[in-house]
Parts: sequence; structure tokens; C-alpha cells
Amino acid sequence: MPPRTPSYDDVRALLHLLNRRKWHLAGVTALVCLLAGLVLAQLTPQYRATALVMLDIRKEKVTNTPDVVSALTLDIPIVETEIEVLRSTSLLGRVVDKLRLDQDPEYGAQPVSVLGLVLGKARAIYERWLGFNADTGHVAQTIDHSPRARAIESLESKIRVGVRGRSYVITVSLDSAVPAKAQQIVKTITDFYVVDQLQAKLDANTRATEFFNDRLEDLKRKVEAAERAVAAYREKSGLTIGKDSTVVSQSLSELNTQLIQARAYRADRESRLVALQQAAHNPATLGAVTEVMVSPTISSLRAQEAEVGRRIAELVKRYGDSYPSVVQARSEQKQIEAFIATEVAKIIASVKGDAEAARAKEAKLQEQVSRLEEQAGGAGRKEVELRELQREAQATRDIYEDFLKRFKELREQRHIQEPDARILSPSSVSTGPVSPRYGLTMILAALVGLGIGVVAIGVLERLDDGFRSGDQIERLTGRPLVGMIPRLARRKLGQLMPARFAIENPTSAYAEALRSAFTAITLGSLDNPPRVILVTSSLPGEGKSTFACSLAGLMARSNPAKRIVIIDCDLRRASVVSSLGVSETNGTIDEYLAGSKTLDQTLGREESSRLYYVPAKRNTPNSAEILNSNIMRTFVEGLATQFDLVILDTPPLITVSDALVTAQLADYVVFVVRWEQTSRELAVNALKQMRDLRKHVGIVLTQVDVRRHLQYGYGDHGSCNSKYRDYYTN
Repeated sequence: MPPRTPSYDDVRALLHLLNRRKWHLAGVTALVCLLAGLVLAQLTPQYRATALVMLDIRKEKVTNTPDVVSALTLDIPIVETEIEVLRSTSLLGRVVDKLRLDQDPEYGAQPVSVLGLVLGKARAIYERWLGFNADTGHVAQTIDHSPRARAIESLESKIRVGVRGRSYVITVSLDSAVPAKAQQIVKTITDFYVVDQLQAKLDANTRATEFFNDRLEDLKRKVEAAERAVAAYREKSGLTIGKDSTVVSQSLSELNTQLIQARAYRADRESRLVALQQAAHNPATLGAVTEVMVSPTISSLRAQEAEVGRRIAELVKRYGDSYPSVVQARSEQKQIEAFIATEVAKIIASVKGDAEAARAKEAKLQEQVSRLEEQAGGAGRKEVELRELQREAQATRDIYEDFLKRFKELREQRHIQEPDARILSPSSVSTGPVSPRYGLTMILAALVGLGIGVVAIGVLERLDDGFRSGDQIERLTGRPLVGMIPRLARRKLGQLMPARFAIENPTSAYAEALRSAFTAITLGSLDNPPRVILVTSSLPGEGKSTFACSLAGLMARSNPAKRIVIIDCDLRRASVVSSLGVSETNGTIDEYLAGSKTLDQTLGREESSRLYYVPAKRNTPNSAEILNSNIMRTFVEGLATQFDLVILDTPPLITVSDALVTAQLADYVVFVVRWEQTSRELAVNALKQMRDLRKHVGIVLTQVDVRRHLQYGYGDHGSCNSKYRDYYTN
């Protein structure tokens, strides 16, 4: 079933609801705003320090030499890795140590109290007791509760590191109650990060320099030995080298040149193979090997390994080594390490293949040279041997010079190394507090208060069980509403009772509401106007007697030609005399029915309105039997022939059965309901007791708050009385 679209009447009803409950809504909203204000008053203003770090991809080349230590290849995993480096516990730990944050109450230091000492001692004993795992026989890892560890953890939770948009700029920010402290912490973090990058490059350069230095010493000794061998052989053989003119000599010279190049290439491949094999046994030095550094696959795996390492550190710190997620992460780390080892093995295999090919080429050239040397004959054999010694010496020298050149390049680069990141914007503090955000918080508090107020209004409306309009009464009871009697304010009544007010102010809005009710009662049975009207209610305190006396007094005052009498049939709590403000008569209704008093002794008269009344005595025993007697019926029928209108004021229906038995004597029953107070369920149940009566029953709403009734937007005469009440004033 599709949802119903709200109509104009629904919107109008909602607006009326908010209007009449506006003070509830305003009160709830004000309360929520007050609570929010109190909470904001307790919060310490926080200032934010922010620094921008840029991963520099625009490297300036100071020299033409290639970088031995390669720079970062920037991509998303690398940027994320650098963010984790900025959040790493090692870097934050150095910040804590330098700034002594472990002694700062905001981070590591905590006020010492007797309770804190006792709890700390108990925790230490508990951890020692659980420190040995009885199942595995291993000592369980204990959590570090030192001030330094707490400071690192607190700093890690407060620091914010993230990428700024789609760029290579990393934002580092921190909130603190002390602006200078926040600025100093952010400055120290960024400074340490940049210095660490530079130091990592310098360390890699140092390791490469040491490797080349060791190789140069060895190559230098080989060069010197080769040159000494050439000199010794030349001196021994007495040969001097001049320009060759034979084909064999020229071919031998060309082959020797190729052989030298092949040996140099073979030596280069072998040296790289040795470096790779040594680095494979020491993974820490793999980063200094060019073939490894330029491999994009290994760079990606390194980034994944760093991410897994960070996750392992967080999981270990939070859950311990034996947690399943830690075991799974370590397995993933080992798998990545295996992939890296596989890639390194592939590189080693490739370099090894190059070296073997170089050796094969060298061997082939050597074989060709040997054949040419045999062809040269005995005279040229010594020359060949000398040339061979010279070639070996030259090859060794070429290798030495190549290593010496690269060694010098390393030394030059050591003095011009730059980090891969630079501080784009140094640490700066916000001009005002970033939290709490007073304006936004109060706006949200007002919106929340309005929401809660609307919900509260809805709940109050659901819990509201009273009657307020004729539509409600007719829909729930099936009986017509014949009148709505406004509530009289105490200042307006003064010392008067409502019945006396109606008699003395016959043109007031209160009196007009009574006339309207009587007119509706009369029109309800136009063919046979009622002569006996019974007034009752569901519970005491609903204005039943006040309405009966006010109606009787006003009708008697407004119609001098008519004789009207009101009988107090509430033999338990008689109130007609007090409501009319008249004196007691010489007799009461129960005494008259018992035959102890005459009608003249029982019947009284209010002189200003000429209303007749029959009083009753409180707490009369057997009241139901008296009212249900034949003599009571005869009495009421007799008065109906003598008077134009008889009004019976009876007890409530729910409490006693007096009204139900008396209703048999009436032509019309008026059921009084107090506006907004009488429970709907009680009223409906009371009316059900009269469902077998073949009498006209009309309902009157009493004590109507006309101002509030107008806010409900009901289009009945109650709202008209509110809008145009000045029309009825004298």
C-alpha cells in the first residue's frame, strides 16, 4: 500500500499541535541547549597546529652522475607507506623522548593517588601471575604501562596524518589545549621525518662506499701485480713493442682488443653477481644494489611488507603475539618475503646468465687468440705472451678505473644527498580554537532539542486521554455534543460560585454557553420537549452539580414566566445548596420521601432568579433504594406537572448506581465530561451503562479552557466562544 500524501488538514493539524505545545517544545529545546552549554563550558578549548610535507618528485640534478641510491618512486602505496612512517611508534617515541612528553599530564604523566598506587600494584601482581602460560610453557607478553608507552599511545591517537586532496602533500596536524605545545610537537615530528629520510640515504651511501672501497683495494693489488708481471717478462725476453704489419699481428691485435672488452664485461657481470649474492645473504643491504632498487615489482612488495609490518605492530600492541589476526598477518609477511626472495633470485639468475655468457665469449676469443699465437711461430710466441700479460694488466686496470670512477661518484653524492620530502609549510597554529565549535554545537543542540521536543509532544499527545472536541466525543461515544461550557477564572468569579455568576451575569459568555446547551437539549427532542432533565457524569469533580445549578438558575432568571426546580439527587455528597449559595430548607428529599416533612418544608426558592430547589442530606443510607422507589417516581412525576422544567442532579455513574436508577425518571440525560481531564475509557464505559435506556443522552464538555481550545483549531462553538467572547460581555 503506497504511503498517504499529507493533506492540507494534516499540515494544519500539525501546526496547531505545535502551537498549543509550543511551551513544551521551547522548554525541551532550552533544556537541551542549556545542557549543551554546560558541557561546552566544561570543555577545554583545543588549538590545532598543522604542517605540510611534500614528497618531492622534482629532483634537481647537480651532477651528471647516476644516483647510486635511488629516490622514491611515488605511487599510492608509497605515499601510504610514508604516512605510516610518520605515525610509526619509533618516530613518535623519539618525539616523546626529545620533548619529554612522558612527563606531560596531557600525554604520559598521571596524578598519583593512593587508589592509583593500589590499583597499579594489583595489576602488576595479576600480570606476573598470568605472565607464564601453563599450556605452552612460554612467558606471555606483557603490556607496557610505562609513562613513555602511554605517551606514545596518546600521541598516536591524537596525531592526524593524511593526504591533502589528489596530491603528494601530506598534512600533519595535532590538537592541544596549549598552542605552543601543539606547534612544537608537529614541528618535531616533521623535522625527524625529513632527517630520517636523509639519514637513510646517507647510510645506504656509506654501505655502498665501504663495498667499493674494499673492492678497490683488491683490484689495486691485482693491477700492480699484473703490471709488475709485464715489466718482468719484457725485461726477461728483451722485447720491445712496435707497430705490427702482418695480418696475423693485426688480427691478433683486434682479437686481443675484443678479448679485453669481453674480460671487462665478464668482470663487471661477476662483480655484480658477487654483490647480489652477498646482499641475498644479508637482506638489509639489498636496498643498495641497483638491480634490486630499479625493480618495480620489489618496490611494490616492499611497500606491501611495510604495510603488513605496521599492521602487525598495531595488532601485537593491542592483542599480543598469539592473536589469530597476528598469526595471519605474520603468515602474509612471510609470503611477501618469499616473493621478494623469488624476485631477487630471478635477478641473480639473470646476472649469472650474463656472466656465464661473458665467460663463454671470453673463452672463445681466448681460443682464437691462442690459435693465432701458434701461427705466429716461435719468434712471435714471446711477443704473444707479452701481449697477453699486457692485456691482463690492461683489463685489470680498466676494471680498477671503473670501480674508482664509481667510488668517486659515491663520494660526490654523499655531500649532495637530499631527502625525498621537504617541509612545504612549517608548523603553524590556528588563530582560534578548533574545538569545541560553540556556534555549530549550539545550532545542533537546538536542532536536537527541537527533535526531542517534537517526539515529546508526540508522546504527550499519545498519552493524552481526554476529550477536547465534539468530533472526538461523537466518534468515540456515539452520542452528540450538546454544549461546551467555558471555565471561569477565579479573578472573574471573585467570591461568587459559578451558578451565582450565571444568575447575576446572564449576558456573559458563560451564560450564553449554558443557553446554547439548553437549546441543543430542547432541539434534540423537538416533538416532545423534555420536562425532566437528569445531569450526571462518570467521576466526581467534573462539574456536574455546577452545570446543573448554573443551567437551572440561568433558565429561571431568563424565563420568569416559567417555573423551574432542581432536585439534589446526590444523597451521598449533596451540593445544590452550596452551589446556589442558598440556605437550607426545613426538610430534605429523603425526609419528604419518608413522610417526615411536607413539600412546603422541603421546597426552597432562590429569590433573585425565582428558582425552586429541593436539597438533600449528605451520606443518606440506602440512597439507591430511595431513588428507585415508587414514591420517588410519584414525586418527580408530580413536580413535572407543577413545574415547566425539573432538573435532577445525580451522583457519578462509575462510583454508585444512583444515577442509573434515577435515569428511569428523566426525559433527557445530560452526561457531563470535563474538558481534557476525563479519561476517554472511563467516559465510554460509563455511557455503556446507559445503553439499555431508551432516553435521549447528550454530552456537555465543562471547564473548557477557551484559549487553549482555540489552539487546537477545532471549528466548533467552543472556538467561536474563544474568538468572539467580547461579543457576550456586558
